Amino acid sequence: MWIPWAVMAVIVVVALAVGTLTGSETVTPADRVLALTQSIRCPQCAGQSVAESDVAVSREIRREIAQRVEQGETDDQIRAYFSSAFGPDAILTPPTDGVSGLVWVLPVVAVVAALVGLGVAFRRWSSVPSIHATDDDRALVDLALRNDDAGDAGDAGVPGGDGDGEPT
Repeated sequence: MWIPWAVMAVIVVVALAVGTLTGSETVTPADRVLALTQSIRCPQCAGQSVAESDVAVSREIRREIAQRVEQGETDDQIRAYFSSAFGPDAILTPPTDGVSGLVWVLPVVAVVAALVGLGVAFRRWSSVPSIHATDDDRALVDLALRNDDAGDAGDAGVPGGDGDGEPT
């Protein structure tokens, strides 16, 4: 019974591992520049990254990012610089640590909780309740059957009955 849950847990863990490990390492400086320009918001454009925008300030930021990459700064250092220069909203992707990491974790937790809830609900719906008659239940049924056998001549002995089986 627990094997499907274990398989689902392994699939979720593998998917999370693949999602966090892929794309975290860019190889060439040009790849780094492209990734950085896509993750920094254009200060003049609404909702566009520096890579998408063609205004003068975006072109200047792209040149500055390329210079900083050539000087050997890390991606985090470059993002921190632009975040301090233009505010925390300058970075398009939320950080994955601290409280901001909840943005990445909560949807996964919600999906897993929903799947577990559905599994529990389906299991309850598919299970047949085990109802066993007790000795008291059997005695009550026997008494009702004896009373019914005694009143087979009709419902004359039942209050509201006139002997034809219909209430009066």
